Amino acid sequence: MSESWTYAKAGVDLDKHRKMHEIAHEIIRRLSEELNVQVSGISTYASSIKIGNVELCLHADGVGTKVIILEKMNKLWVAGWDALAMNLNDICVEGFRPLAASLYIALPKSDEESFKQIMDGAYRASIVGKCVITSGETAIMTDVLNSVDICCFMIGLRQYNPSSIEVDDVVIGIESNGIHANGLTLARKVLLQKFSLETYIDELGRTLGEELSRETYIYSELVLELYSKGLIKRAAHITGGAYSKLRRLIQDSKYDIVIDNLPEPMPIFKLIQKIGNVSMYEMYRVFNMGIGMVLIASKENVEEIFKICKRYNYKAYIVGRVERGDGNIIVRAYNGEIVKY
Repeated sequence: MSESWTYAKAGVDLDKHRKMHEIAHEIIRRLSEELNVQVSGISTYASSIKIGNVELCLHADGVGTKVIILEKMNKLWVAGWDALAMNLNDICVEGFRPLAASLYIALPKSDEESFKQIMDGAYRASIVGKCVITSGETAIMTDVLNSVDICCFMIGLRQYNPSSIEVDDVVIGIESNGIHANGLTLARKVLLQKFSLETYIDELGRTLGEELSRETYIYSELVLELYSKGLIKRAAHITGGAYSKLRRLIQDSKYDIVIDNLPEPMPIFKLIQKIGNVSMYEMYRVFNMGIGMVLIASKENVEEIFKICKRYNYKAYIVGRVERGDGNIIVRAYNGEIVKY
């Protein structure tokens, strides 16, 4: 049997990552109390503060080690796009409409062409997500970096308040565009020990580099329209932590979210699982497995939701339901195995 890979073995320990977040959350709580500033939504996708009657979120996310692939593929525009996309997708699920973004771009040397590519991708994503870029920082870090590093900071305005889920609510999955911008450390460690980025892989229908460098889908306008029409109760961006992040949607531990009707995952995920001998538990808490956004809605709204998703050119699937339970996320993997988070 081939060597068994995990995200932790590849260098990213999700359990330690969660504990790091807990440290940050505790600092946020302490500052909130000491400075007498109300911070809401700590540990959600986008925490916020109120200024008078206005509620604002300030969010940050980046592209991670995907930039290693993007540099080699000469597709750094995707890094600029993804930096915006990850933020747009995160804040919309909490009902925030993007107002403005600021970019932090660090390079190992002054490189006008790379910078231009990044900004071009950011521009294109900003048009799709309807979010202006107002500022940023360009850092040349010759003694620190071997590759580009990008982070986006985004401010959003609360427009919609997600509501509580209930038994028999429907769970809807919206297709992804492949691996998006999470899990690349594990994917690289597993796949690049056998293939090069130039290798054409029949199952993928393209080279490995082309597959791993596809841009992240931007769902923000779709999700915000669904909230505006009262068609969905909650939403979740399937990124780092993947399906385990659905626990954020369970505000009361008397419910379970059961995901037992996922579409067949894209070939890239099967390839990672096979080559890396990765457990199904690990696959569904690291990768999106073909679903980039999850929505929870009442049954009577499903038909209209599907019509709107089609208008945005996204495939939607009924992938599960809400049941009475103990606060668990239960996923049936594509091989029939049941994993629980």
